[in-house]
Amino acid sequence: MKLEIPQLIALAAGAGFVGDDLTTAVSIALAESGGDPNAYNPERAANTPQGYGSFGLWQIYLKMHPEYKGQNLFDPQLNASAAFAVYSSAGNSFRPWSTFGNGAYLAHVDTVNGIIAAASGDTMASTDGGPVPGDGGMLGMAIVGALALWLAMKYLG
Repeated sequence: MKLEIPQLIALAAGAGFVGDDLTTAVSIALAESGGDPNAYNPERAANTPQGYGSFGLWQIYLKMHPEYKGQNLFDPQLNASAAFAVYSSAGNSFRPWSTFGNGAYLAHVDTVNGIIAAASGDTMASTDGGPVPGDGGMLGMAIVGALALWLAMKYLG
């Protein structure tokens, strides 16, 4: 079962992603796994040993992150937390994800931004008439945080 964008937002926010990095993280999950928490890529083209491929929503590459060996990277919140740890250890950068480097995540940014903006009530007009996140400051972040908590409780128990 694929997760919906609001669920991915809740997972990423729960793991620690905020602001523009929240949008990027969710967009990367969509580009990497299509929102499927059970996605697995054996990474055969990289001659990856069996069982050390890329797992879950954020496609955590076990060959490069053996610290997650034996953990259930198909668990959405564990995968989100692992993604935040990988991002943090890369200097708060998304460089470890191929879909960031090749720009594939960009196909999802506007949609994710629109959902975050609509949820926070923090929109302003764009040139094409669609929602664009504005500078909601602390209030906007509080609303997004509350939404993330609510979604996490609703969908993840």
